[in-house]
Amino acid sequence: TPTGGAGSVGGDNGSVAIIPNFFVTGQIAPQWNWGLNINAPFGLSTDWPAGTFSTLSAPATQAAHPAQSKVEMVNINPNVSYKFNANTSAAFGVDYYYVKKVKLDTQAVTISGDGDEFGWNAAMLHVNGQWSFGASYRSAVNVPIDGLVNTTAATTELGLPWMLQIGARYQATDKFGIEFDIERTGWKKFNQIIVKSAASGATLVTSTNAWDAANAFRLGASYDLTAQTQLRAGYARDLTGQGDDHFTARVPDADRHLFSIGARHTLPGDWAVEAAYMYAMVDDRDYASTRPFGTYGSDPNGTAAYNGKYESSAHLLGVGVSKKF
Repeated sequence: TPTGGAGSVGGDNGSVAIIPNFFVTGQIAPQWNWGLNINAPFGLSTDWPAGTFSTLSAPATQAAHPAQSKVEMVNINPNVSYKFNANTSAAFGVDYYYVKKVKLDTQAVTISGDGDEFGWNAAMLHVNGQWSFGASYRSAVNVPIDGLVNTTAATTELGLPWMLQIGARYQATDKFGIEFDIERTGWKKFNQIIVKSAASGATLVTSTNAWDAANAFRLGASYDLTAQTQLRAGYARDLTGQGDDHFTARVPDADRHLFSIGARHTLPGDWAVEAAYMYAMVDDRDYASTRPFGTYGSDPNGTAAYNGKYESSAHLLGVGVSKKF
């Protein structure tokens, strides 16, 4: 509920999204394997109705009032792995990001575009008795975006962060295992969005985010109820990289608690089905800036234009089917 300093106006920017995921792997040689993962990372979708931010209700400032924001992308990730011995293996892959659609609309301006770029990732796994240790790294990427600001041809870059994850698993018994991992995300890559005219190079839109790198801490456990059925549960504390200095309602992020449960059941013919549910309980965010709108020109980020209490939560349901050949 952004208050905006001129009275309260409620806003609901929730929506339903379907996120596909596909993975296939095979053996090249006794020590070499290949894999192909196709997924949709870094999704974004918010939609604020007109009048939500009352300090931006004057016609002269409508251009700064966020409306629809959306990022739709696909990551195609081919990779290879090498098994050094019975206990240690490593993998390397290429990330191809195809950004199908970027929309950063305001109440007066439509901003849309698409683009693509390559990145890379690497990982390792080591097993020592009942313990397993792993690490992975995914590179940062600047995706060039070509599109339109209203009807003017324009260009910008979409910065995707690097991600470093380390973790350990302890197989306490034949049936019960527990694991913990830490992930650090380089959100400083999401520093600023500058949209320029494709013809003249003149700056058309500037939006400063100034996010910092942030950590996520995850704890998970699995229990083999039977030889065919495994139960799973997890908890995570995911910290936001968004500070107050350039807070934006376009992405009103906050720290969150994540609770999850799931199960995997094997079927005849080397088939398996999996299902999981996660509830994301996002901390309330009371934002109260003393900077008036106009402090950063036409950019409302970090100003009193977005003052208010932001509440959010999410329900995530995952279903998967796998087959061994």
